[in-house]
Amino acid sequence: MKLDFKYQLINDDNIIKVNVDPQPDWDEFEQFVDLFLENEGVTRISQDLGMDRHQVRYRKGDKQFILQYEHYSNSIWIERDF
Repeated sequence: MKLDFKYQLINDDNIIKVNVDPQPDWDEFEQFVDLFLENEGVTRISQDLGMDRHQVRYRKGDKQFILQYEHYSNSIWIERDF
């Protein structure tokens, strides 16, 4: 089943918090990533779906970022990838 995620980006110093509704569970995160990348008009560079954290590297213009999802805290955020 395809979910309709809505999200809000909140700048917080060196990271961007991502509030998602409904909050994706571990198995739904890839669906959220596909929607996010399409909505933001960015290019996926790589993806690492780990045991505790999922990381998706993407490029927007000439800058590179990492979208992160941490299982234990159920947190989603974006960091600049230098």
